[in-house]
Amino acid sequence: MNNQSKTNKEAWSHRAKEFWIKDLGEPQTVAKDMTKRPKYYLRRHIDLLGEVNQKSIINILGSCGKKAIPLALLGANVTIVDISEDNKEYAMDVAREANVDINFIVSDFLELNTYNKYDLAYLEGGILHYFSDIEKVAKKIYSLLKREGKLVLNDFHPFRKVLKERNIFKGEKLELGGDYFSSELEQGEVAYERILNNKGDEEFPKCLLRYWTMGEIITAFASVGFVVEKLIEGPRFDEHKNIPGEFTLVATKKE
Repeated sequence: MNNQSKTNKEAWSHRAKEFWIKDLGEPQTVAKDMTKRPKYYLRRHIDLLGEVNQKSIINILGSCGKKAIPLALLGANVTIVDISEDNKEYAMDVAREANVDINFIVSDFLELNTYNKYDLAYLEGGILHYFSDIEKVAKKIYSLLKREGKLVLNDFHPFRKVLKERNIFKGEKLELGGDYFSSELEQGEVAYERILNNKGDEEFPKCLLRYWTMGEIITAFASVGFVVEKLIEGPRFDEHKNIPGEFTLVATKKE
């Protein structure tokens, strides 16, 4: 495990379960809602994922299971790989309450030794900035998939690299101030620090993040053999709907 992974593991091991309970709810409450309407939790990508019943799916950096458990409820065989034991604890509690089985591997994703096993790789939310070598990420995902396996990758739009404030949920005035072409590792807050530390009196561990350009992302996945089928860009999730906030890449392993 490299220094970036160690740093991010420490950050995501700090009060993560407490955050998910605050953000989503107690496991039994969340499980009850997921059981009633699993497709709701997948609504943004369900058409891209296609039929998931009996499919083998790896949910990479799947955190608290909020995507993996609905997939399992729809009949998929789901494995989460994530670096946080806290995330695993919450996800397994919800899965147990929902009466579904999921496999949760606590590991640095790049250290997995599994090959040609999955029908679908699903990454959702902010994922790529946790890695300092995007080609290694692309190669690892490619190696995990069966022939004709599909990748559905949703992430924050690289446009945010030029913004002074990169938090797409903050809803404040936007200012230019970033460098789109920067390749430096940057120190950043764990995603929930501002929610659990609203008084600012606790020292939260920081993450190490690498922000990528769209060219770097597409080139990495195409260069390892993925056939890119779609690149869908979407607006921000706040009032700034006139600029991109996220994107979804759909690609297939053909060899």
